[in-house]
Amino acid sequence: MRATFETPLLHGDRMTIHGRIPVATSLDYSVKLGSLTKGRASLSTLFDGYEECPPDVKAERKRRGVNPLDTAKYILSIRNAL
Repeated sequence: MRATFETPLLHGDRMTIHGRIPVATSLDYSVKLGSLTKGRASLSTLFDGYEECPPDVKAERKRRGVNPLDTAKYILSIRNAL
């Protein structure tokens, strides 16, 4: 999943793992984690920034809607005039 993790921290009978994982590869990770731990694990995430995609990962998607750089069409679309 292209994740990086620090050393796990033990707190009695609990373990905390901190790391970074791309959203694109981790959307179903919380379900898998719950399944692997029989529902005892939890996943907490927060936004940490952007990074360049590795060259082997295709990270393009087709534009939907009007191109905001085409000012005239964009303004017309915002005003529902298209």
